[in-house]
Amino acid sequence: MGSKAGILLKSIHYKKCEEVIALLERGGVVVCFMCPEVSYSYDRKWQGKNRTFYITNYDWLLSHREMELGAIQCGKGTNVHYVDSAHPFFEYLNTKPSWSAYVEIANCENWKVLSSVFETHALALTKRVGLGHIVLLPSYYDYHNGELLERCIVKLMGHREPRPQPSWAKTISVPGQQEIISQIADTNDQITALEKKRENLVNGNDKLESWKYLLYEKGKHQLEPVVREALALLGFDVVPQADKDSDGLVVCDYGIALLEVVGSEGTIRVRKVGQLITNIGNYVSEKGGQPKGVLVGNPFCNEPLDNRPPKDNQKQLFAIELLESAEKQDITVLLSTDLYEVICRILNNELSEIEKKSLQERIFKGKGLVRLI
Repeated sequence: MGSKAGILLKSIHYKKCEEVIALLERGGVVVCFMCPEVSYSYDRKWQGKNRTFYITNYDWLLSHREMELGAIQCGKGTNVHYVDSAHPFFEYLNTKPSWSAYVEIANCENWKVLSSVFETHALALTKRVGLGHIVLLPSYYDYHNGELLERCIVKLMGHREPRPQPSWAKTISVPGQQEIISQIADTNDQITALEKKRENLVNGNDKLESWKYLLYEKGKHQLEPVVREALALLGFDVVPQADKDSDGLVVCDYGIALLEVVGSEGTIRVRKVGQLITNIGNYVSEKGGQPKGVLVGNPFCNEPLDNRPPKDNQKQLFAIELLESAEKQDITVLLSTDLYEVICRILNNELSEIEKKSLQERIFKGKGLVRLI
């Protein structure tokens, strides 16, 4: 194993070892299914020289294990003997799990052997460490035996679960307890306030993130609502409409306009302006007056901004026929990416009300492609 990987493994084992020690100090039980020992080497500097160190797959569990058990050997079998029927783990070991590793019984002086084979190989053993227990079991494990194993652990711990507190004891306050309860209440209030603050910050960030839809999104539920919000921030009154009418009714001092929003992975085709012309005709026949048309497009929405249209080809952002038709029909064509730049200027307080009015006028009095930046 390379030096960096070995040092990383040592760091992981060190953290695991700390967790095991803390658990055992509190009276917990650590169960390990014995597999053959594997040793890894890694290099690091020590006292100014490059030295080779070794780490095994058991170093996270047992400090100075080699002085207590020796190596955990490789071996396979299904026979199990010498089961201690009085031990809490007897019920589990009595299922006769197969094994792929063992420890020499001669090296188990400080451990209690729970099962063995050949009178020389310890297959399951346990040791009291602090208030807790380490239990080494044969390698095979069937998840169907999970509840059985859990019962064995509970038995080994001696059913130390606390009794439910009687009602009369709940009224008794231990000296110093009320102060802690008060601090808990204050902390809960602070947590609630921080959670609310975080929620507001997340919502604010999500709102700002949604402006990026002007750069890469398309569709009725993504690009279209953000375009309407952008026009509203620019000072227009924007009202969503039924799908058959338009993508929005835009109103300002310069008049009324019907909105068409479209995003595309390629060039935006002429049929999109055709739909807008149809909507304008329907509006005139139903309500009278002559609304303007505004088409906001996001062509090549999957491409980086500096590659629209893609280099080294003859493609255009908008089809020539679309722009020619827009010119003839007094329709303004806008890029959603230009709207994004305008929004950024507004959010940075770089756009005055007079400048907003000027942009409104350009949109309503322009025709064909109108650049806002």
